[in-house]
Amino acid sequence: MNIRVGSKEIFIDKVSLETLLSKRLSKPTKIIGYEKLGEGFHAVAYRIRLNIDGVERSLVLRIMRGDTGWGHDYVSDRAASLLLQHNLYKSSPLPSQISSIDVLCLLPDGSVESIGDAVEFIHVMDEVTEDYGRPYVYDLFDIASRNTITDRDIRRCRILASHLSILHRVKIENRNLYLRHIRDLVGHGEMFMGVVDSYPDLAKLGWIDEDRLIKLEKKMIEWRYKLRRYTHRASRIHGDFHPFGNIRFRSDDQPVILEYSREEYGEPADDLSALTINYLFISIWKHGSYTQPFRILFEELFEAYIRETGDTEILRVIQPFYCFRGLVVVHPLYYPEMEDWKRKAILNFIENTLSIEEFNPREVDEYLRDKG
Repeated sequence: MNIRVGSKEIFIDKVSLETLLSKRLSKPTKIIGYEKLGEGFHAVAYRIRLNIDGVERSLVLRIMRGDTGWGHDYVSDRAASLLLQHNLYKSSPLPSQISSIDVLCLLPDGSVESIGDAVEFIHVMDEVTEDYGRPYVYDLFDIASRNTITDRDIRRCRILASHLSILHRVKIENRNLYLRHIRDLVGHGEMFMGVVDSYPDLAKLGWIDEDRLIKLEKKMIEWRYKLRRYTHRASRIHGDFHPFGNIRFRSDDQPVILEYSREEYGEPADDLSALTINYLFISIWKHGSYTQPFRILFEELFEAYIRETGDTEILRVIQPFYCFRGLVVVHPLYYPEMEDWKRKAILNFIENTLSIEEFNPREVDEYLRDKG
């Protein structure tokens, strides 16, 4: 069965679908025909005509479109939408006259599997052993402890810049995906607004309050509209490029990168901010100031990355990503032992960078100042 879904054609193996429906309906089932019912912005519907143990009946196949935006860009989005709808049908306190039969997983060979009864999903991966090296954050802790930088530290910094430059070299002409990333930056449950909502009682914190966060939120909305002009920058990204486990180094300096997250394509500044905010954070956390060893890494990462990519435009779009990442590293639940005056310094950095049109990696000291 060849089915058209928006701009995409998919193949469904007829025998596999008949076998699954026979099991689900507990009766021998044969497909005797199918036709398209309609297509909207969100989904396409096909009627399949069945012979179920000698009785003719029709069912509807609904397939989500992934080519129109609406947050359905990735296959995981479409799975989430269909599973939610299926579960809502099944759990409604008011019985529906229409039954939701199942949610099917389409495999590359056209065969189908049932996932409608799923209660959780399990990701199976290789084990990360000591052979893969230790998290990169321990390199940064070592730098903070000795307060000096080695040739290996510079080399690894450049390796990470090169890794990102190669990753970000993969471009896509897809306005929807870039806008989605910027929209998610502001409103996703794991990004800016989600981080803010996970803070404990603001009235008890002392170093930040509701008014200050409201101002940040307004600024983030302004930046959302500024970045709508940069959809040409849509690139493959990592999505959570931080040193606390997601970046490791083998003994031969080969990087091991884990936990690709949230978005497949988006703004490269997400990855640069995720790493460089930690050079700043660990320097202030461990020393109370932006010290020379970490200043060298911060500036070197930018210089190496821009040297390899030629992407100076990134300095005009990274500001709101620093806001999100900065609020993560000063999070009172993540790092409870960090003194409030150190959190305030990074909060100054967030507020000041949101107020400039072009970020300068050599002016971080200026961005850390309290400008009242």
